[in-house]
Amino acid sequence: MKPSAERPTLAPALLILLALLSAFTPLSIDMYLPALPAIAADLRGSAGDIQLTLSAFMIAFGLGQIFYGPAGDRFGRRPVVLTGLAIYVLTSVGCAFALEAGHLIGLRLLQGLAACGGVVLARTMVRDLAEKDQAARALSLMHACSSLAPMLAPLIGGQILWFLGWRAIFWTLAALGVVALGAAWWRLPETLRPEHRQPLVLSSVLKRFGELFRHRAFMGYALCGAFQFAALFSFLSGAPFVFIERYGVAPSEFGLIFAGMIVFMTVGSLLNARFVAVFGAGRILRYAVIVPAVAGSTALVLGLIETRTGAVGLWPFLLCFAPQIAAISLIGANSMAMALQRYPHMAGTASSLTGVITFGLGAAFGAAVGQALDGTIAPMTTAIGLAGILCLLSHRVLVPRE
Repeated sequence: MKPSAERPTLAPALLILLALLSAFTPLSIDMYLPALPAIAADLRGSAGDIQLTLSAFMIAFGLGQIFYGPAGDRFGRRPVVLTGLAIYVLTSVGCAFALEAGHLIGLRLLQGLAACGGVVLARTMVRDLAEKDQAARALSLMHACSSLAPMLAPLIGGQILWFLGWRAIFWTLAALGVVALGAAWWRLPETLRPEHRQPLVLSSVLKRFGELFRHRAFMGYALCGAFQFAALFSFLSGAPFVFIERYGVAPSEFGLIFAGMIVFMTVGSLLNARFVAVFGAGRILRYAVIVPAVAGSTALVLGLIETRTGAVGLWPFLLCFAPQIAAISLIGANSMAMALQRYPHMAGTASSLTGVITFGLGAAFGAAVGQALDGTIAPMTTAIGLAGILCLLSHRVLVPRE
């Protein structure tokens, strides 16, 4: 079905579709988290090797946005999204046939390259149709809808692992890709205005990226959102091994713990959507960045104590991780809306750069946690604490007070 020639609006049906496109990041990561130890055993790889399947996805996801954003500014949002979804389906099938850790790492790299098109252009389409507080509200509603993915994905992945094995998880991702491709073909409109089309020429693209890098406030918003995501990815990289292998949490129970934390994220998204029009995205963000700094620092200290004495246990850490993860709802949507508000003429490029920074830092922190895993919780909590402190500093140092 061809998109309507009328100017689209952020109607509920479009927001749901954009939320589905945004959900491919948590679906591709969280659904196979409970299976990481099983994949390591089946493919005869170390914990660090299998963690690289996460980092490879995130590195590709971040770097791929360098292309997808400018391509969306040139060819339009719709054709780029459809192409990325088609490739995602094929690479997901390939992951199901991986025979060794190296194969899976390479295929996850390709899967990440394919998946990022829909995600980066979903938020770009929000910027096409809304500004500042309205965009923050729309992004929050999208996050609330797409948060069902990280809430349910570990639960579903754990059950698929139990009954069908880890390869069936990637068959499920391929099937979800087919559903999204069909929905996008049928209902996704083109939101790029003709006057905002940009040439896909290297010199022009580099010039636009350079303009964004030189803008102090843009980098402040991008970095505070990126460091908050780095804290989340540090948790994702370390928690399956630490919870399951050190603290004896069953894969299905790990899914329940993770789902419980995502409930806080969903509530945060709904609250942000409700109050952003009252207080403004900038003001909410200024106070929200305090949360990961405090919660992360507390987790860092407790992690060092636990490593030395073993006296802390698991539950105090969950009390730190819950607000740390929940703060993503407030920091992610508001920092993205504030970062993109000045650039309607190159929203795809600006969205790309925020994505590159976000997923690049996330992959770096996650890889560091994976390589530093030593059977204790300290590598994960140290990374989470540093990311939380840097999130606060990025905002306070680079973003002017309004």
